[in-house]
Amino acid sequence: MLPALLIGSLTLIVNMLIQVSAVMATVRIFLRQMNSDKLTPTIGTDIRVMSSVLMVLFLGHVLQFATWALLFMYLGEFSDFYTSFYHSVVNFTSLGYGDIVMSEKWRVLGGLEAANGILMFGLTTSTFIAVMGRLFANRKSVQTFMQ
Repeated sequence: MLPALLIGSLTLIVNMLIQVSAVMATVRIFLRQMNSDKLTPTIGTDIRVMSSVLMVLFLGHVLQFATWALLFMYLGEFSDFYTSFYHSVVNFTSLGYGDIVMSEKWRVLGGLEAANGILMFGLTTSTFIAVMGRLFANRKSVQTFMQ
């Protein structure tokens, strides 16, 4: 069990770096847009910004699914990427279908991946809420200025 905990913990750290990089890229892009004169508070702008933020953050999650899937294949748990990726998505999102189960030796990795998913979805949610809050504040400040 110790090797699985060590390997799982390292994979979790790699995935945290992936998602933090996605968050930082999102924040940099968003702040650049907020500081430019091009970002006028319209519904179209808000939709474009929120969609862009969600796409970048979701891409971070897809890369994390793939990281776990590649680990499972490397450990010999799955012979094809599709099955490994599917299993990874089910674990990461805490769906826990149970239709595909790993060997007893590596089974603890499923729980670690689920913990990884909970943490990273929390990070994504907080980033999304922060961006939304900033858009609302921007809209309110422009409306106050126009009155």
